[in-house]
Amino acid sequence: MGNVSPQHELAGDTRLVRPRAKNVRWIVVVILTLLSIINYLDRGNLSVAAPLIMKDLHMNPAAMGVILSSFVWPYAVMNLPSGWAVDKFGTKVMMSVAVGFWSVVAVATGFMRTMGTFILTRVLLGVGESAMFPAAIKATNAWFPKHEKGFATSIFIAGTQVGLAISPLLSTALMLALGWQAMFIIIGSIGFLVLIGWLILYKDPEKHKWLSREEFQYIRSLAVEAASGKDTVQSQNKITVVQWVKLFGQFSTWAMIIGDFALQYLFWFYITWLPTYLEKSEHLSISKTGFYASLPFIAGTLGVLIGGKISDWLIAKGMTRLNGRRYTIALGAVLTAVALLITAFVHNQGLAITLLTIGMFTYSLCSAPIWALATDVVESDAYVASIGSIQNFGGFLGGAFAPIVTGVLVASFGGFAIALIVTAILAFISAIMYAFVLRRTIQV
Repeated sequence: MGNVSPQHELAGDTRLVRPRAKNVRWIVVVILTLLSIINYLDRGNLSVAAPLIMKDLHMNPAAMGVILSSFVWPYAVMNLPSGWAVDKFGTKVMMSVAVGFWSVVAVATGFMRTMGTFILTRVLLGVGESAMFPAAIKATNAWFPKHEKGFATSIFIAGTQVGLAISPLLSTALMLALGWQAMFIIIGSIGFLVLIGWLILYKDPEKHKWLSREEFQYIRSLAVEAASGKDTVQSQNKITVVQWVKLFGQFSTWAMIIGDFALQYLFWFYITWLPTYLEKSEHLSISKTGFYASLPFIAGTLGVLIGGKISDWLIAKGMTRLNGRRYTIALGAVLTAVALLITAFVHNQGLAITLLTIGMFTYSLCSAPIWALATDVVESDAYVASIGSIQNFGGFLGGAFAPIVTGVLVASFGGFAIALIVTAILAFISAIMYAFVLRRTIQV
């Protein structure tokens, strides 16, 4: 569509006519989903390899704990500049740099032999992967009309749950067949293959030769109705450092930071402590723990897709985009809080596993709307990646604290009941932030 003027198209008919052929925008979602899966395979395979690495390199559990935690802090901090960089330098450039960089680091992990070098690779992996989701949400913002963004976002976010579900299976199979070193090299190399696909397939809609005039009009169908001339001009500009800093002066920004802090604390409780909970509190064997620990993430994959659909449905029924996203998030957070609160007081193995699976499903209803919210809470598209990454920064701070706080609570109280109650309370706080505090769009 290189010979079609965007200004000409936007001035034409803006009725919502779904294109009948060449749905290029869904190809973009497919490549984003593959990148999302690879992203979580590369960050999750060390947990699977940890026992063999400790045995082969004579590391103790404390040393491995430090290595495992060294990913989260740089990832959280680097979300701040990475979001600004995506808005400043563009989606394609920053995603390409990010995928190439983290894939090199992932492959290099297979050659590490000391605690210090493992920490270095995990820190660098956190730095590299931090740009993935800000770039992805920027891409969906460019490629989808407002009423489809929630579902489109839910598809590539579901890739995170798929990555968590298949990482133990794939990593274990490769380790048993070829060793943990080869496992890192092979899984890391997959990123280069997906990067090639990204470089070939991704362009901005205005520059994509495969994009038909009909689909371009459909993608931009609500752009004219939703944006004033001022916003349209502003969205074409690159964000400055001063404008980025001003985002922190917005009350709504802090509501998103606190709300996502609480939700990601919950998510990382699942990622880091669920197997131990099942083994220690529910007295499952290690072999059974692996199976039952996968059930919440399987349910979560479905929850992500449904959550995106719910928020889009609310908007289609007349709710504002901001309200459609934040109310869906609040609903998922409240339901998850209730499930975890009940879990803290039950003493039935089957019921506990069922409640934890329901809790991950309801939490996952929030996942796509949280990222889609970044496209709807700002007045200009120029800030989409920045506000999304700022919110994710808050989220990963919560993720960084979850393993530590949970461990302290379990050690102090001799069980998981208090840890579950604390996690449930945080979920309620998140619901309050999104439902009652985040009431206005961000204007800079």
